[in-house]
Amino acid sequence: MKESPVPLADRLAADVFRKSYRQYLALKPTHYRWSHLAPQSIRHLQESVDKNWSVEKLADYLYCEPDEAEACLRRFNMSKKVNAKDTTAGRLREAVFEWIGEVADLDEKTRRKLSDDLSKMVGNQLFIAAQAKEDLLKLSMELEGKEAVDSPTPKEKPPAAEPPKWGPQWKD
Repeated sequence: MKESPVPLADRLAADVFRKSYRQYLALKPTHYRWSHLAPQSIRHLQESVDKNWSVEKLADYLYCEPDEAEACLRRFNMSKKVNAKDTTAGRLREAVFEWIGEVADLDEKTRRKLSDDLSKMVGNQLFIAAQAKEDLLKLSMELEGKEAVDSPTPKEKPPAAEPPKWGPQWKD
C-alpha cells in the first residue's frame, strides 16, 4: 500500500470538522485551532472509542454539547472506516457506502449495490477526466464547491482572516 501524503490524523480531523483535506492542510500551519485543538480532539475521540465513554463525557472533553459530540463521533467512525481502505477506489467506494447509510435506512445489501453503482458512475467520470488529461487537483477543488476556487492550496499562504467558529474546543 502506498502511503498517503495526507497523514491519517489530518484526514480524520478534516472529516470530523467538515473541512476538505486541502482546506485543513492550508489552515493547519497558521491556526492554533487546526494545528493543536483539532488533533487533540481526534485523540479524545479515539480514547472515547477505546474506553467506551458516554457521549456526555466525550462532550466534556470536546467542550461542546452532547449532540455535537455524538455527531463528531459519528463522523470520526465513518472517516476511520473510509480511510482504512488500501486504495483510492476502495476509499471512494466506502465513502459512498457510508454516506448512503447516513441518508437512507437501507439494508447492507441494497447500500452495497447502490454504492457500487454510484462508484462506477464516478469511476466513469474519472476515466473521462484522465482521458482528457484533466488536472486532478483542479477537479477536486471544483468538487469542493465555489469557495474552493478562491481559497489557497496547502502550498500557498492561507488568508489572514480567522476561519469561521467551529463547535468543539471553541469558546467565546
